Amino acid sequence: MNCQKMFFRRLVSQTGITLVEMLVAMVIGLILAGGIYQVFVGSSESYQLNTQLARVQESGRFAMQLLRQEIRGAGYLGCAQDVDAYTSLLNNSNFYLFEFNNAIYGLEATGNNTWADNSQGFTQAQLGTQLAIDTPLSGSDIVVIRGVFGGNITMYTEMPPPSADMKVANAAGIINDNDILMISDCSHASVFQVSSFNPNNGNLVYNTGGNYVLGDAGFPGNATKILGHDYKIGAEIVRIRSAVFFIRLNPGNQPALYMKEGVAPAVELVEGVESMQIRYGEDTNNDGTVDTYVNANQVGNWERVRSVRIGLLLRSTAEAGRGPVDNNVYDVSGDGNDDFGPVGDRRLRLVMSGTVGLRNRLR
Repeated sequence: MNCQKMFFRRLVSQTGITLVEMLVAMVIGLILAGGIYQVFVGSSESYQLNTQLARVQESGRFAMQLLRQEIRGAGYLGCAQDVDAYTSLLNNSNFYLFEFNNAIYGLEATGNNTWADNSQGFTQAQLGTQLAIDTPLSGSDIVVIRGVFGGNITMYTEMPPPSADMKVANAAGIINDNDILMISDCSHASVFQVSSFNPNNGNLVYNTGGNYVLGDAGFPGNATKILGHDYKIGAEIVRIRSAVFFIRLNPGNQPALYMKEGVAPAVELVEGVESMQIRYGEDTNNDGTVDTYVNANQVGNWERVRSVRIGLLLRSTAEAGRGPVDNNVYDVSGDGNDDFGPVGDRRLRLVMSGTVGLRNRLR
């Protein structure tokens, strides 16, 4: 009898889990694993979403800060700040890149790869010959900002008329051949192109020349060597240039903000800028304050533009895999009318806007 009890106890102690218990445990394990996977996927998607949003916001802040800085400094003509006391020695001085008496100039996107200013329209091909830019993105505005670049230089030897050279101080590494410079005092400003510069003795020459081709380093050349004013020792000299800002697709097929300085190749500034819409604050009665904001093709006189309203549409470079489809429309320009969308993809989009005064044109 005792042997039978001992044998029964051994059988009981060696008994494992049943098939039902194993299946229940597997189901519980799968439920727990599925929950952990869902948490992981959700956390991963949330992280990617927040990362893309942060990048969009950072790109927008950088692009806005850059444009604000450029626009604020546009139109510098020395301490006089008088567009009537301005002389240009340049060939094609009324060419879009060289109208330095106008601080700013723009083209309104009119659709189907066309743009227009306040007097005429342009196709994409024509922009290549007028502004030396290619393949701008249709539907996005173009703005030309004219201002100074780099530090100030001082003239230290007077120029006996009609000499076409001057002596400048501390200009080594700042001035180069073919640079466009502006010399100014508190009564006049003159713009000319450098023919040659000797950094060893500071001798700067601006002889006449011309018939260069858009895109050549020597473009546009000087039509005359008469500055139109008798500048004295201490006159200020600065590098001056036009910067064209526009949107086009980059090599990765992403829309991006580009800048083209003069006739130099365009450079990419910020990726993910899908649309740029610009409106111009015009002083219509010449009292020094803005009376109305209009598109580029509605500006009455570019010399009366006192401020600029910028609208940028930023987008993420990749689509959110399980995010909502973006069927929204956007008022990028801020004029109360929708001017972009719907797109129908899953990218994140954000509109940033701001108003900037041209401090060299405000009173």
